Amino acid sequence: MNDLTGQLIKDYELQERIGTGGFGAVYRARQTTVGRDVAIKIILPVFANNPDFIRRFEGEAQIVARLEHLHITPLYDYWRDPSGAYLVMRLFRGGSLHETLKGGPFNLESTARLLDQITSALALAHRNEIIHRDIKPGNVLLDEDGNAYLADFGIAKVLGELPTDLTQGGVVGSLDYISPEQARSEPVTSRTDIYSLGVLLYETLVGKHPFPNSTPVERLYKHINDPLPKITALNGVGDAVNDVIQKATAKTRPNAMWTYSSWRPRCGRRLTCPGRRWGKASLSS
Repeated sequence: MNDLTGQLIKDYELQERIGTGGFGAVYRARQTTVGRDVAIKIILPVFANNPDFIRRFEGEAQIVARLEHLHITPLYDYWRDPSGAYLVMRLFRGGSLHETLKGGPFNLESTARLLDQITSALALAHRNEIIHRDIKPGNVLLDEDGNAYLADFGIAKVLGELPTDLTQGGVVGSLDYISPEQARSEPVTSRTDIYSLGVLLYETLVGKHPFPNSTPVERLYKHINDPLPKITALNGVGDAVNDVIQKATAKTRPNAMWTYSSWRPRCGRRLTCPGRRWGKASLSS
């Protein structure tokens, strides 16, 4: 996709391309009518008239509109025309968790805060029978104060609807964080997001992926069969935190933490931070 920096689309001046992907790009833009900085996701024109892809893209707009939550990236505007499809969202100047982790892992307190915010966002999605299916550091955005926001519901699945993925039954999700059922192309449930969140928790504390230097096939195998390695060399990360990670990423149904309602109390009891305990808030909050 050609760099569109400098162009004016409707009342949005594209100032910088801040991300690219297989389907398009994300720009930092200025909404000239109100003087507001925003992020705009632009889909490549080649996909703009593809009915399956547009159904998925429009689905993201509808999902985000349904999920009004403090820690879900808000949607400001949406439209589609012959030149492409566009989503206008809040701009997060703290970047993504993926970018931030390049500077090193988080401490326990920062990790607890981040996980509490993201699990709270997932709780709302799961109550609405929406599975994100692509939980990863790149889809966790941060503001200037380090607060976390869940982004990119582009491959989210509303339970009960027929599959509409362009993959036509293939593996959907990011291989580094994919759940066993996704790797086997099986139906997704709330456990799908819990598994990926467990992998994200490991990486946030350690600073690297639990299965580094693996080929795509090896990663799929490990997610289906291998437990995550235990964290042994970090101060404050003992059996309690490892227990949370191992249960979240359990490969079999009887040992997995299937829902947010079981995930958050477990984390609240086990992931203790200096001066406070994570997860004491009511599940209904």
